[in-house]
Amino acid sequence: MSTEELQLDAQTIIDAKRHRLSIRQDATPNNALVALATMQKAPRTVLNIVTADDHVTLIGQIRHENIYDPVSKALRYVRYGVDAITLFTDNKIYSKGMDDLSFITRGINSPIISQDYIINEYHVTEARAAGASAIMIYASHLDQSAVRGLVSLSARWRMTSMVQVNNADELAYVAGLSPHVIAVGLDQNFVRERDLPKIEQLKPLMPFNTRFMALGCFTKIEDVETLLDIGVDAIIVDEVLFKTKSSAQRLFELLDNNYNNK
Repeated sequence: MSTEELQLDAQTIIDAKRHRLSIRQDATPNNALVALATMQKAPRTVLNIVTADDHVTLIGQIRHENIYDPVSKALRYVRYGVDAITLFTDNKIYSKGMDDLSFITRGINSPIISQDYIINEYHVTEARAAGASAIMIYASHLDQSAVRGLVSLSARWRMTSMVQVNNADELAYVAGLSPHVIAVGLDQNFVRERDLPKIEQLKPLMPFNTRFMALGCFTKIEDVETLLDIGVDAIIVDEVLFKTKSSAQRLFELLDNNYNNK
């Protein structure tokens, strides 16, 4: 099995990304990358504007898989009717996540979120140069100064900043940075027994001016219903929820009922 196929822990993947990022930084100076980023179309709005519409944002997730066509999957999500698409390729060591991000943003007229682990400010500019409208920043894997710098730079690029936290201390610090979104969780998969108590614990501590969501991707309708009852502003879902007509219909019924009951 090659290193490209290994399933590894988050820190090992981040260390490998950091090494590859340093190589890209040496090859492409920051000024050149900034120039490329400024040529992109303006970021599309996703969870970063004030509206009278309180509907929950539906985000379809694309992951790197053995059978993998991210553009086709993104097009399917558009047909399903999602509001935005998020790309996560850091479930294994993989070096072409930014390329895949660029392919999707060129082919899709929807907000695209870079959900991979962001390492430094150069990495933020890379995501913007690839056309991303939003980035996920992982407070559990970065020191506080790094999180602050990434949130600040994403604001300068007019991108939506989504910051992951997993405990009250991380939330208290991140809330002071005023990101657009705070996502609660530690792992990309939503596990009800592990994640729901944490979400219920941290939801009351959320600042009133920040959107709230779970980090994990939902694969079960009953979990979506639970989170809607708690009061999230966005949910990340897997394509499995659209595979049958009954499941897709139930998903949109829940979203419509949630909106109508507000």
